[in-house]
Amino acid sequence: MGWATLGTCVRRRPTRKAATNRPPPCARPKRKRSSNVRSGNCSKADSPLVEYADGQGFEPKDPFGSPRTGESDVVGVTVRLCCLGCCLAGVVLPGRATAAEVRPSGKAAAASSRLIEVRQGGYVEKVDPAVDYKDRLPWIPPREPTGSLRTFHLIAGLRIEPVACEPMIADPVDMVFDENGRLYVAELITYAEREVLGEVRNSSRVSLLEDTDDDGRFDRATVFADGLSWPTGLVCFGGGLFVASSPDILYLKDMDGDGRADVREVFITGFNNSSSSACPNSLRWGLDNRIHGMTSISGGRLRAVKWEASEAGHKADPVESRGRDFSFHPRTGQLRLESGGAQFGMSFDVWGRKFESSNSVPIEMVMYEDRYIARNPCLIPPPSRLRIHADGNAVYRTSPVEPWRILRTELRVKGLFSGPIEGGGTPAGYFTGACGVYVYTGNALPEAFRGNAFVGEGSGNLVHRMRLEPDGVALRARRVEQKHEFLTSDEIWFRPIQFADGPDGALYVADMYRAVYEHPDAVPPSARKHLDLLAGHDRGRIYRIVPEDFRRPGPVRLGELPTVELVRLLEHPNGWHRITASRLLYERHERKAIEPLKRLAAESPSPVARMHALYVLDGLDALTPESLLPRLDDPHPRVREHAVRLAERLLERSPPVRDKLYAMAADPDIRVRYQLAFTLGEISSSKATEALAAIARRDAADRWVRLAVLSSCYGRAGDLLSRLAQDPNLRRTATGRSLLEQLAEQTGLQDQGDQVAVVLRLLDRLAAEDKPAAQAILHGLNKGLAKTAGPLLARLNAGDGSRAQELLAEMLHRSKQQAADEDLAVPKRVAAVRSLALAPFPEVRHILGQLLDSRQPQEVQTAAIQALSRFAEAEVAEMLVDAWLGFTPGVRSEAAEALFARPERLAVLLRAIDEQVILPSQLDPARLQYLRGHRDPQIRQEAERLLASAALAPRHEIVEAWRDVLDLKGNPKNGREVFRRECSKCHLLEGVGVEIGLPLETIGNRGPEAILLAVLDPNREVNPAYLNYIIVTTDGLSMTGMIASETATSVTLKRAEGETNTVLRTEIEELVNTGMSIMPEGQEKLMTKQEMADLIAYLMSLE
Repeated sequence: MGWATLGTCVRRRPTRKAATNRPPPCARPKRKRSSNVRSGNCSKADSPLVEYADGQGFEPKDPFGSPRTGESDVVGVTVRLCCLGCCLAGVVLPGRATAAEVRPSGKAAAASSRLIEVRQGGYVEKVDPAVDYKDRLPWIPPREPTGSLRTFHLIAGLRIEPVACEPMIADPVDMVFDENGRLYVAELITYAEREVLGEVRNSSRVSLLEDTDDDGRFDRATVFADGLSWPTGLVCFGGGLFVASSPDILYLKDMDGDGRADVREVFITGFNNSSSSACPNSLRWGLDNRIHGMTSISGGRLRAVKWEASEAGHKADPVESRGRDFSFHPRTGQLRLESGGAQFGMSFDVWGRKFESSNSVPIEMVMYEDRYIARNPCLIPPPSRLRIHADGNAVYRTSPVEPWRILRTELRVKGLFSGPIEGGGTPAGYFTGACGVYVYTGNALPEAFRGNAFVGEGSGNLVHRMRLEPDGVALRARRVEQKHEFLTSDEIWFRPIQFADGPDGALYVADMYRAVYEHPDAVPPSARKHLDLLAGHDRGRIYRIVPEDFRRPGPVRLGELPTVELVRLLEHPNGWHRITASRLLYERHERKAIEPLKRLAAESPSPVARMHALYVLDGLDALTPESLLPRLDDPHPRVREHAVRLAERLLERSPPVRDKLYAMAADPDIRVRYQLAFTLGEISSSKATEALAAIARRDAADRWVRLAVLSSCYGRAGDLLSRLAQDPNLRRTATGRSLLEQLAEQTGLQDQGDQVAVVLRLLDRLAAEDKPAAQAILHGLNKGLAKTAGPLLARLNAGDGSRAQELLAEMLHRSKQQAADEDLAVPKRVAAVRSLALAPFPEVRHILGQLLDSRQPQEVQTAAIQALSRFAEAEVAEMLVDAWLGFTPGVRSEAAEALFARPERLAVLLRAIDEQVILPSQLDPARLQYLRGHRDPQIRQEAERLLASAALAPRHEIVEAWRDVLDLKGNPKNGREVFRRECSKCHLLEGVGVEIGLPLETIGNRGPEAILLAVLDPNREVNPAYLNYIIVTTDGLSMTGMIASETATSVTLKRAEGETNTVLRTEIEELVNTGMSIMPEGQEKLMTKQEMADLIAYLMSLE
């Protein structure tokens, strides 16, 4: 059916003359709801359709209260503030700006047309009051539903149909069908209100849509729950609904059948609600009978409010969810963190594999479960999310690029508006708003679409499709449509944000339908005053995509089916039926389901059904070895994989299950072996260790299988290493030796005496047989022990002589020679210096002191400082202070890190400051701040005394003093050398440096002035990913850096030169966000003005 028949779905409005520019936001009317029940039938025309050119049809009256205004003199400029970001007196201020956030910029402040800096969230624009972009920003009106339908371009063979639209719904951001085919919709009407209005009015809601006449179009909408802040995720359970509405997960239920929730209960709380674009979202029913969700990038300190201790056990303390997802038990409330941590959009495929999306990343695969990593507190895993999109970032929109987006790119290229210059200065044509990744499991679309991944690119007004292909343990996502997209619209208001499979097997698309989709702070203030950032808050559509010849099946009422019928539905070709039946069987918890489920698990021709039957049996506490063992031999590898995972429930009481798992180390499928390597970590027997060794021998070259093996090695790392080292073929390969070294390091980190002894005996045997392998093992063991129990040599010296002792002494002697050899290549010297940290301090004190000399290469000095920092001896601090005056600024940064690393060194540091050997200006401002607030009152008082006058000059003064650099002619060749000397410790360019800080390949597009500002004032705008943190451990050690990764057991900081510090969470006393960039202030002290001009010329020359 076409949208030409859509009548009552469109609100009647009085005709109004089309406007070229949208009225200012101050004149926006309130959204009104006349009742809880709204009618709207997208297929019946009860009245003629009327379209309006401006799409609004209201007069500027009944505003949101009265704008707050005030006047403030800012360096002679009178600025009138408007709460909604209107521009008066020619100066733009966003809704949350204050007078203090606006100041003249540059020498132009003295001129009549001066630039004024406007800070907006984390962004800054330099605004010229004399310039107005009104004529470049015409109001682009929305279309009424029939008009929107005509703008779509969908691949051949399919059609797109409307099922709901305004006024029935507004701003849909998630949707879920209940067991009887009714549709719950999360309506984020409050999106962007905090940024635009300065407050959130809690007017968002969840609506219940019903198709009362079974014609395939929803014709009744009831407000199920209103007064919500940011509802962004829905999942059905127990006749009600779990709703993610930051900061809470709510449970809502209608008890009297009127379509409105009578029960409103907080299940979980603590999600960060600082931004409506970073809320918990994508609640999904998992195969494991738990509800899974995304925390998004804001994280939070999560606390389970509802917790049935009798079933869930002792109530856990609140948990920090930054960088991870979550799941909870819908009955007991038991909460746990899960791997993940992307921004918006999470989906499981039919086999339970998890995928996520973020703005510029259309799809990532979550590679492991957090709980497995938590077993081994000494393991530092790679990030759990793997980018699997194989075809680059390009998208092919058919809509015109929004004028404000073109203007924003121009301003960024000119250095007038902060933020990344995406696409190398091209305003569109790439992923910037990817969200809602969804793996299609329905059955209405042709077979070729099964298992395809879809993602909305709301900024580009399109839907992108990918085919998932096996790639070892992982999958690879490849673009299906070449040089065009699965679905595009010519209309900039089309904002696809989430997807769902329906009871009819179709693919459903939620269209937020907004004029501006981006976070308001990312829109330049000079453009923002001409835009209505809330336009569309009363609009929204939901579409269904089906084949051209689609015939809609009859209505579904799964909630009314008997239990035995629900069991049969686990074989249904439509994923919605299978998941819904699984959930209902778990909810009912009826014993009469058990025998039919056992038969299904054993006899169903569908492998997916056999898998589902196992999980439902597990949820009913009815999974037995008799049901599971045949599935460990299932002909389908994915069934075997899940049977291995479920076997963990039966390990203690079923020797046959354990024995079968040992035998499965030879399974031909790599994902089965991958899961088995994790599961074997739950068994402590020698047979399990041998099975792990068998998997490791076969799959040593696969980094994910290696990770699974290492996660399972806690308490037996030495035994596992000993078994693997017996294989000469493994020892000869680079990946094999790397695995042996990793296991040896794990043995040292775990520091269990019996396991260390196993490795020492192995070294005695291996030293003569395979010296390279023995040295790799020795190096790993020494490295691990040095972090926990002190250098290995000291331990060996305390015992009897052994071949390992001789081998280690030989290795350290060679390292000393290489470290001191000035004719040797610097990288080899650096590697040798780092090895010296593994020796006892008296053995290396003299040579490390010599390597601090200013005549040594900077890299060698830095490595010597890092080696010294590992020792606890008090003499280390004195050695660093004595050598301080000979350090270059770059080396001083590393020396300062070492001086701050241990609390006992701070007294030496403060004395050096008092004696003016070390100047406060040579230290990172974040570190000075740390000293002023130190927990030790003596250190704090002394720091306050010494640092009272130590503040760096205000950054804007430094910028002004260095602005004449822009008039100097720079030499790119010399600038490359300046980059290598001063910037390559944190930035990677042309194959030189370390990739820690922001990428610089396209920074030249921002212009010379923007580069100067970025170097001299790094805290002017700080991407949260590059914030500097300080960790203080329980024994007083401290370290700084950006957070590189977080796992269940550890936090890893990364700093200059790519150096990392990983700290177990149990050892963290404080984790402090300094609010400052990892790039320190004071760069002007590291180079001359001419060198700065050369550096800018080099960065500008990059292509």
